[in-house]
Amino acid sequence: MFELFACSQPYWDPNGLILAQDEDSGRIAGFVHAGFAPNAEQSALDYSKGTICGLMVHPDFRRRKIGTALVGQAEDYLRSKGAKSVIAGGGLEQNAFYAGIYGGLDPSGFCTSAAAWPQFFQACGYDAFDEILILRRDLIRSKDPVNAKLLRHRRHLNLVITDRPTNETWWWFVRYGHLDSLRFELHEKGTGNVVASGQIIGMDLFIPKWGVRSVGIREIFVPESQRRHGYAQALLLEICRRLKGESVQLVEAHVLPGDQPALDLFNSAKFEMTGRLLTFRRWL
Repeated sequence: MFELFACSQPYWDPNGLILAQDEDSGRIAGFVHAGFAPNAEQSALDYSKGTICGLMVHPDFRRRKIGTALVGQAEDYLRSKGAKSVIAGGGLEQNAFYAGIYGGLDPSGFCTSAAAWPQFFQACGYDAFDEILILRRDLIRSKDPVNAKLLRHRRHLNLVITDRPTNETWWWFVRYGHLDSLRFELHEKGTGNVVASGQIIGMDLFIPKWGVRSVGIREIFVPESQRRHGYAQALLLEICRRLKGESVQLVEAHVLPGDQPALDLFNSAKFEMTGRLLTFRRWL
């Protein structure tokens, strides 16, 4: 899996993966993996925007400044490639590696419950940069909301599902191209107009760890002329119904705290916030 989701990436650089090894035992004490964010068009890397994609120190070797030394080595590597800043944790849709095998739907940052990341990165000279909320819905335990508008939508809209990526960027293909994905669209029966669309990403590689089948959902979109009619909620609930029928138990989304429309949408579909991911920034 590491070969497929890291080493085989077209921008893989072995110099960006830095290991700490204990001289006496030969054990790996920790690692840091540095990369780069995409450009605005998501057509290539932007080498001025460095990222720390992953950082870990084995519990047996903690409190020896190994993590601090690894971050310093990562910064040296990024600086040598032209980076002007570093975002530790990458951020939403910005992490170059590990999508599909680490971090749930997207390795969007460092989990607040896993370690004292704010204190660690502050000691390394970083400032808090962004926060990403993890929203989840247990399809087995939760029940769909019911109202007249949703029932009306089910009568007047068709759900179209396709496994063909449409208008996806290079960045999407390198990060999600190895994973199963489906696109869902709600079409008006009379006109055929698309009133809402969204995408799911398979997360079956997490089954051994989580014990349940999981799917990530992203890019829920409603054309501006079709907004405020409840189409996004209708689409999201229809996706959940279809996934439940395919024995999927958990659906996950990552949302920025300032994206109130997205938060309201997922809340209306019975999603709950289950965690927070943090990113940190330093100028080089």
